[in-house]
Parts: sequence; C-alpha cells; structure tokens
Amino acid sequence: MSRGRSVFVCLMAILAVLVCVVSESSAQTHAKTHRVEKGQTLGAIARRYQVSVDALCEANRIRRTDRIRPGQQLVIPSDKREPATAPAKTDGTARRETDWQQGLQRLDVPGAPPAYFYEPMGAGRMGLRPVFMVLHGRGSSASAFCARWAPVVRPMGWLVCPSAPHAHAGGQTWENDWVTGRRVVEASHQALRAKYGRRVQLVGNTLIGFSEGAFVAMNVGVREPRTFNRWLILAADDSYWGAEAAQLLGRARGRLRRVYLITGKQDEVFDGTLRTQALLRQARVPVHISDPSEMGHEVALESKRSMYQAALTWLQR
Repeated sequence: MSRGRSVFVCLMAILAVLVCVVSESSAQTHAKTHRVEKGQTLGAIARRYQVSVDALCEANRIRRTDRIRPGQQLVIPSDKREPATAPAKTDGTARRETDWQQGLQRLDVPGAPPAYFYEPMGAGRMGLRPVFMVLHGRGSSASAFCARWAPVVRPMGWLVCPSAPHAHAGGQTWENDWVTGRRVVEASHQALRAKYGRRVQLVGNTLIGFSEGAFVAMNVGVREPRTFNRWLILAADDSYWGAEAAQLLGRARGRLRRVYLITGKQDEVFDGTLRTQALLRQARVPVHISDPSEMGHEVALESKRSMYQAALTWLQR
C-alpha cells in the first residue's frame, strides 16, 4: 500500500513538471515581438513597450552595446517591472506628467503676439541648451499645445510655442502666411535669447509643426537651415513648398541635419507626406517617417508618446 502511494506521488510530481514545461513553451510561442525600423535604438524600443533596456537585452540574449539592424525581430519581455537598481516611484527623481507641465511662462515678443515657453529640466538645464520651437495648427492655442509637449521636450531643452497672429475658432491661425510666421518665430527666438542669454542656443535648433503649423515650419526651416537644422513635421505636404521645392532644398541641404515626418495613414495628406519624403531624399537630407495605420489628422502625444520621444531622440543625434 505504501509502495503504491509512493508511485502515485511520483506520477503526480512528473505531471506537474510537464504542465509547467508546456505552459512555459506556450508562453514563449505567444511572446510579443518587434521588427526593428531604421534609426531605432534599444532605448527607444524599450520606452515604446514600457520595459527596461536590461530586460529587453536579457530576453534577446544581447548586450547593450550590440548593434541592432533594420528588419531584426526582437522579443519583447512581458515583465514590465522596473530593474532592481531603479528608484522607487515615491523617490523624488520620478516625475509625474503634471510635474513637467508646471512652470509654463509667458514671453513678451516685440512686434508679435506673446509666446509661451518652458525652461529645460534635468541635468545641464542651467547651461547652453537647444530650442524646440513648436508651431500649433489652425484654431489651436499656443499655451495649451505647449503644455502637451512639455513632458517630451523639457528633458532635452527649451520648449517655445509662438502664438499665431490671427484669432480663429477660439484659438489662433497663421492664415497660411509663412512670411509673417517667419517673423514671429525669429522674434520669439530673439526674445528668449535676450531674456536668458547664453543659456539659449542660437543655431542648430529644432522646428516642430503640425498641420498649418507644419506649413509655416517647412517654409521657415528651409529658409533658416542654420538656425533650425532639425525638423519634426507632423502632417507634412509637399505642396507647402510649391514649385520651388527642389531649389529650396538644394540651397538648404548643406546645413540641414535631419528631418523626421509623422503622418497617420488615415490622414488625407499622407500621400503628400510620402512626396515630401521623396523630395528630401532627392536632396540627400537624412529623413525618417513614422506612419501609424490607425492615426488620422492628429497629434497623438498622450497615446503614442514614445513615438514622439523616439523621433526627437533621433533628430538630436
């Protein structure tokens, strides 16, 4: 009787081991994977899936220093816990989104409407930092648009949001006037420099524009490539440059460092974004595009923040 009981216990133990093996195998079979795109880094991919770089490396048996190639498949670990060395969320170094959005300031701009800005945060904030000039779309508010960008931009530099000069639907509009827009952008940059001196970078800055703001940004950037040699254009359209596109890019390409385009595939200007990408490539300007299939004419900062962070990180290289 005792022997029969022992055999039964052994069989149950073996069955339990087999169940664990099968479960583990099944979990691995259904593991989430990511196909590496050109320009992506381990850090950007880790942020996108809210995992640590160490966990990503461990899941793929690679080191932090290993190169990843476009087209490479990476296993995304399901465990989203912080690494053991990370500080607790109650630690003062862990900032909430609202912390980044505090401290919005108004900047009086001679000859233009007031701009809104945030000072840099994080290491090196009191030294020379680049300017990220954000141009809102038609009917939007410069101050509200600025607050949305704060968590993404403030760790990198100054966030400056000029106001379009004309009222429209409770907000402002540029009225498709890039000449006036250029004056507003330049005046806002100069006003910030006058206020904060050598903490504000004069050249090598970044222009960000959405919709009508993209129209202004593309026309200002191509004529001021020394001041703004990096662009993040949201909902770009080649028609914004008109018939002079090739000539304008030909003159600017020597100073332009990088351009990143983000347009959803549901956006009506998506084809224009593809043509913009082609023009930049013809001018030999490094360009990258993100085109989420479910996105329309929008800025999805809250739901796709990692995409915008990755874009700005790529631009700063």
